[in-house]
Parts: sequence; C-alpha cells; structure tokens
Amino acid sequence: MSWRTLVGAVLVAAVALAGCDEPAARLNRTGMTAYRTGDYRQAMSAFEEAIDARPEEGEYYYNAGMAAQALGDLSRAVFFYDMAAKLKPNLTQAYQNRAQCHLAQGKPQLALAALEEGTKTNPYTGEAFINVARFYLDRGDLETARLWLVKGVAADPDNPAPHREYALLLIRMGEREAGAEHLRKSLELAPAQPETSATLTEIAPSDSQLPPPKPEFE
Repeated sequence: MSWRTLVGAVLVAAVALAGCDEPAARLNRTGMTAYRTGDYRQAMSAFEEAIDARPEEGEYYYNAGMAAQALGDLSRAVFFYDMAAKLKPNLTQAYQNRAQCHLAQGKPQLALAALEEGTKTNPYTGEAFINVARFYLDRGDLETARLWLVKGVAADPDNPAPHREYALLLIRMGEREAGAEHLRKSLELAPAQPETSATLTEIAPSDSQLPPPKPEFE
C-alpha cells in the first residue's frame, strides 16, 4: 500500500522541488493542492505515494504529517514528523508539530522532549528555542521561558525573531526599556515588521528615541 501525504500551513516541500517533473515531485504538488482545498485524504494518498517514490525526502514525510494531523490521526502524524526530523534535521517545524500532537494526546513530557530535541539538533536556530519558550509561556512559567529566549538570542543573534519574542516577554514582565532595546534590534535586522514597529512606538514614543539636543557653543 503506497504512502500519502500533505503539506499544510507551513509548506516546505514544494519550493525546493517545484519545477521537477519527476513523479514524486508531481505527487507532492498534487498533495499540496488537495491539502489547500481541504481534501486531506486525497492529500494523504498523494504524499504517501511521493514517499514511496522518494523515501529519502524529509519534506514528504512532513507533509504527510500535516495531512495525518488534519485528519486527527495523531499517532501517525507523530511518526511522519519524526521521520521528517530525522531526514531533514533543520526542519524545526517538524519538532514543533510533533510536540503539538503529543500535547493533543495528553503527553506534555513527550512534547517538551520533542521541542528540546529540536534545539539540540539546531543549536544555532532561534526558532527552535522560541518553540520551547512558548511551551513554558503557555503554562505561565515566564522565568523558564525567559531563559530559553535568552538562549535563542545568544544562539542566533542575527535573527530578528528571538529578539522580538524576547522583547515581548520582557515587556510583559514589566521591563519595558530592555524590551524596547530588543524590539529595536529586531527592526534593525528586519525593518518590515509593522506590528513590531507599532509596539515599539507604543512603549517608546518617537520623541523619546530622538538624540539629545546639540549643545550650543558661544
């Protein structure tokens, strides 16, 4: 019986393989189209066939995981996400989605283990640390979340995302000045962030960011 799958909100597979005319790539695109239209069973079928054709492609397993998750088959989704992470370790969303499935099954410790595995496999990727921080934020553990975001900023200092997430937590914890500093850094790295700009303006109005007046000399 052939493998079938889909890609979802965060489609990773098609970009790398778009333009290829090999059967596996065509099946992958078919699955993506089906997934987008909500036909998750057809998507699953197409992605499983793509996996059969090219079992070394981690993206196909990820897409299959998305389809299985959409169908509510969480155990199967965990398997696909696990395979995706093994074949394509830098696919941090696979660890995050696997954690979501574990949480939905009432297994928070397995969810946390999956997220921490993502940081070990991707020690210089800020998003992996953000994922762990959000796990703790959802449980109201701000201090532990803070520690993980500090790690994320240190691991990936040129990535705007960890700075932004850390800034929002600092602001939430009442440390507005330090939060504003990291918002500025995030905007410096990626200026096109309207929401981040709005937050910075709210907590540090533009007049407070102006340099001091130039001294007058006689």
